[in-house]
This record gives sequence, structure tokens and C-alpha cells, in this order.
Amino acid sequence: MRSNVRFLLLCSLLMLTGMRDPFHPPEDRCAVGQLAQWRYLGVVSGISSIGILQDGQKRWHRVRADDRLPVGWRVIAIDEKELVIVLGDACEPKQWQWQREGTGKNENQDNALADDTQPSGVGGHPKAGQSGRR
Repeated sequence: MRSNVRFLLLCSLLMLTGMRDPFHPPEDRCAVGQLAQWRYLGVVSGISSIGILQDGQKRWHRVRADDRLPVGWRVIAIDEKELVIVLGDACEPKQWQWQREGTGKNENQDNALADDTQPSGVGGHPKAGQSGRR
């Protein structure tokens, strides 16, 4: 009986002092578990580059350097190849970077159209600079 009372007093003291429950996983204050779920899908370059991110719930985020993401991360660098964030001083790792995804044959096709030329393999459309009438 006496040991049960001591155990209850000890548990009460632990709760009052703010110690965490050893049977629950530690709280992920840095959201490190979410890092692998986010994707860097593109950038809009200009005076201030805008990065396009997608989170684990498939929501889109437009970010600039020094912006804070909803989970508390801060964007420190954006370019056409990667986006770098800082998680926080108490976090491990302190920084994280994503490589841009989605580069491939469709991107080359989009660039060709932006240059006012027609990509090869597209039929039925007049070439740039020619009229469609014969």
C-alpha cells in the first residue's frame, strides 16, 4: 500500500514539473517528419524569385526568401535548382534543401513555345510566321 502511494506521488510530481510522458513519442516541434513529404516544383524568377512548394496534404505554397512556412520553417534561398530552408536553432538538421522536381521533356516543349517556335512532332498547326491559308 505504501509503495502505491509513493508511486502516485512521484507520478503527480512528474506531471506538475512538466516532464513528458515517457510512453508517448516526443513532440516534433521542428516538423522534421514532414520534410520528405514536401516537394519543390518550380520557381518564377524575377526581382524577387517565388518558389512553388507542395506540402504532404497536396496544398500549394508560394514562397519568397525570408518567408515563413506554416510549420515554422524559414526560406533562406531560392533558385531554379533548389530551395533552402532553416528549421530552427534547436532542430536537427538545422537546414534542409529540396531539389526542384519536374524537369523533363515537357519543360523543353514549353521553352520552345515561349521562343515563338513550334516543337517538332506537332501537326496541323502552321509554323511561326506562316499563314494558315493556302
